[in-house]
This record gives sequence, structure tokens and C-alpha cells, in this order.
Amino acid sequence: MNDGFNPLTKGETLSLESQFIGRQLHLASNNFADLQIKGEQLIEVIKRKLDRSDNQGNKLFDQGVNCEALRFGAKGWQKGRLRARVILEFCLDEPEVEEMLTINDQSLS
Repeated sequence: MNDGFNPLTKGETLSLESQFIGRQLHLASNNFADLQIKGEQLIEVIKRKLDRSDNQGNKLFDQGVNCEALRFGAKGWQKGRLRARVILEFCLDEPEVEEMLTINDQSLS
């Protein structure tokens, strides 16, 4: 099922409302209504806000951190490591004109 969200490509730039930046990420918007930031820069900001070390100094976004997981089909808790990845996805509010033309052409066939 396609929900319309697609991963951003490296170098693509986002414009985020300063309210989101201030409240969620605690970044200064310098009194601008919006903040423009590249996707990979936003990922780094998110990682800095969330990344913590376990007692051996391992990072959640690098080597992973020690944990236990109760997984479907497993016989009890399993010891291992947990590593997180951040992916930014974008979904258009409205389809692009070219997309609409393709849909219309298909419906005429």
C-alpha cells in the first residue's frame, strides 16, 4: 500500500514552521516564521537530540545499545543490541499536474 510518502533524497531542502523547530527540536529560528534546512541536516539534529550512550559508551545510532527484546515467534526474551535509523519521508498535499495527466490518460484507456 502506498500512502504517498517517499524518502527524501540527499540535498533536498525543507522549510519547517518555526513553531515545530522551537517546540519539538529546541532550535532557534532567529524570529523567522520558517527555517530552511537540508534533510540530512535535520536528521543530524534529531540524532543529536535523541542519541544517548549506554553504560559502555555505545551509541543508539552507531554501534547500537544493549537491550532485550520479546519478539514474535521467540521463546522468551532475547539479549542483543538495538540500533536506530532515521528516515525522512515527504508526501505532497496535492498531486502534481504531470501526475494528474498520467492518471487521466490511464482512465481513458
